[in-house]
Amino acid sequence: MNTLNIALISLGCAKNQVDSEAILALFEKPYFNITSSLNEADVILINTCGFILPAKEENINVILDTLKYKKKVVVVGCLVERYLDELKEAIPEVGLRVPFKDEYTKLPGLISKLFNNEVKIPTFDITRRINDDRAITYLKIAEGCDKFCSYCAIPYIRGRFISYPLEDLVSYAKKVADEGVKELVLIAQDPTSYGKDFSEKKPSLVDLLTEIDKIEGIEFIKTLYLYPEGLSDELIEFIKTHPKCSHYFDIPLQHINNKILKSMNRKDDKEKIVNLIKKIRKEIPDAILRTTLIVGFPGETKKEFIELKNFVKQFKFNHLGVFTYSAEEGTMAYALPHKVRESTTIKRKSEIMEEQAKISYALNKELIGREFKALVIEEKNNEYLLSTDYNAPDDVDGKVILFKKKAHNVGDVIKVKVTNSFVYDLIVEEI
Repeated sequence: MNTLNIALISLGCAKNQVDSEAILALFEKPYFNITSSLNEADVILINTCGFILPAKEENINVILDTLKYKKKVVVVGCLVERYLDELKEAIPEVGLRVPFKDEYTKLPGLISKLFNNEVKIPTFDITRRINDDRAITYLKIAEGCDKFCSYCAIPYIRGRFISYPLEDLVSYAKKVADEGVKELVLIAQDPTSYGKDFSEKKPSLVDLLTEIDKIEGIEFIKTLYLYPEGLSDELIEFIKTHPKCSHYFDIPLQHINNKILKSMNRKDDKEKIVNLIKKIRKEIPDAILRTTLIVGFPGETKKEFIELKNFVKQFKFNHLGVFTYSAEEGTMAYALPHKVRESTTIKRKSEIMEEQAKISYALNKELIGREFKALVIEEKNNEYLLSTDYNAPDDVDGKVILFKKKAHNVGDVIKVKVTNSFVYDLIVEEI
């Protein structure tokens, strides 16, 4: 049989990226060859996101654009899981549509049959991945979610919360450390619930971090998407007292008004959120805080919005993103009354982001002179991009930039000092 060239386009969040890396590992030589060139590919595989309307629109546009290459197009992931029948009708030119992980093992066989070939069916293993990152890797510690926030379709797409075994995660972390990875970024839809689904010997996120902290070669550990209700005193203390743990807290809050939080089916209230932020800043004064908010949720009046905006002004997050509410079929919020006009929602997002730009700029100016332990993650023409406590590797935060004065390799660990700052980016020098 002829070797088939496979190109993959990964859309959506970092959790999807992990799945994409595991999907690529299914395509073994001599049957398949992985290529980054869409022109050279025999098959273009698209791992999709179906989270909110803008993501769905982006995904559809990517699929349509990809069809122009006149290759076999295969679509997998969340969008397929959620809209399989609609995709069949709307874009019949797609060669295959494979809903979700349990079906991923069939991909090599299904694709080979498109070319009248036959190959063996491999095993989908989230710890067996093709990952080009030489310095940082994501460690997905769980699948699914049990929170059922009223606006979110993830539990209906990804299923209930399932933790990966601690031993498997630690084994994978040791493997990538031996390969030269210096930073692990733990991700899940709800990482603070890690281990709660095991029938016995229920390890916690702190237990997992304890084991990863012991691994020689791993020098930076971040955890993304920390639910505020799960950010326990024990977890804060662990981060505070273990130097490998980044003082970077990504805490998606979504709102601050108690009525809206209850309608969102969030388990927190304003008092708990405020106390949590104050505690983190008291215990870890140099903490970098990131959050995400939703504006235009059904029932959000001008009063609730002003409360949210004042909260942003008062508590000054280093990084903050705003989503406009997206009404998702099948979610509890979909049928809620008192929808907010789209133009109002867009205006509210702009107002908060304008305020946040001022806050980010002021906080970044305060960082001038601060020293960071840094990891070289990318080399550009005359500069290096770094990972530090200031930023996560998901391209949401600003960049930390070191202009070239001496040669470094990706994966080098250095010490730097902030010398200049902008609204989102930092300029540093090596010390």
